[in-house]
Amino acid sequence: MRKVTETIRPKYYVDRRGHDLFYEFEQGNYPAILAIGFCYLTMMKYERRAGKKTADPTEDLKKARTYFAEYETLLRKRAEGEIHDQGIDLALNYEDFKKRKEIYLKRLDRIEEDIKSGRAKR
Repeated sequence: MRKVTETIRPKYYVDRRGHDLFYEFEQGNYPAILAIGFCYLTMMKYERRAGKKTADPTEDLKKARTYFAEYETLLRKRAEGEIHDQGIDLALNYEDFKKRKEIYLKRLDRIEEDIKSGRAKR
């Protein structure tokens, strides 16, 4: 008998507007192929980790099921033309990576500073 699929969507992944990454993926705010790949690889990670990080595999398997459910949703949305791969060229372009790397690392530094100083909005 198959277990009922229980998924996890923690509130700490929600942004200031109340949206998590799954919402952003489903709205097409990222190239579909990257969102689908993210979900696929994350579900594989939790499947492989189950019973290794902790003796009880329950939490990791719930997480794997969560990402599997989102993976299925995204595959359907892409097949139906609701989400697209627009922007994939930028994500895979190495030519301007040095500039993007600098911008991204500064962004991470700013986020860290905002969190540590209490300026971050939660």
